[in-house]
Amino acid sequence: RIANTYIRAGKKVAVLVNEMGDIGVDGATLMSEGYNTTELPDGCVCCSLSAELQVAIRNIRRDIQPEIMLIEPTGLAIPTKIVEGIDMIPELFPEFGEYTVDIIGVVDPVRFRLFVTKKGKFMAEQLEGSSMIMMNKIDVAPAEEMRFTEDWILERMPDIKVWKVSALNGDGVEEALKEVCI
Repeated sequence: RIANTYIRAGKKVAVLVNEMGDIGVDGATLMSEGYNTTELPDGCVCCSLSAELQVAIRNIRRDIQPEIMLIEPTGLAIPTKIVEGIDMIPELFPEFGEYTVDIIGVVDPVRFRLFVTKKGKFMAEQLEGSSMIMMNKIDVAPAEEMRFTEDWILERMPDIKVWKVSALNGDGVEEALKEVCI
């Protein structure tokens, strides 16, 4: 949905997908829909695949020259660690040039309470540093779970704007992305 929104706004988009397993479901789906997609399988781009991420980003920029590059990490990634790896690219590849990085955190209020009950510190680490947080599934999430999710986030990260969206039908996605880059 995010890629579609940027494409409709006239942006050239590339997607880099990080998969933990041997079979890249997300990457295969995006490729079948015609997106410029690169996969980094079987590892995590914030730790074991950091060097591969840097090379992949450099190659995507060189070969595809996108205006927007979306990186979809695994659900186990810490986005600020990914940014640390990205920030090393100009030093490694001086031809890379200027860029900006925005982290878009995405949360699922249907399952959020369960996740933070078991792994609250980890969830906070995943969301810290976000330019914005999209609370997805507003079309199916119970109101009390949406309130819990938003309250939990705002209590810990009061400076991060939370946008209520539905990836399924697109509600709120374009408005949220205007904050970042449209």
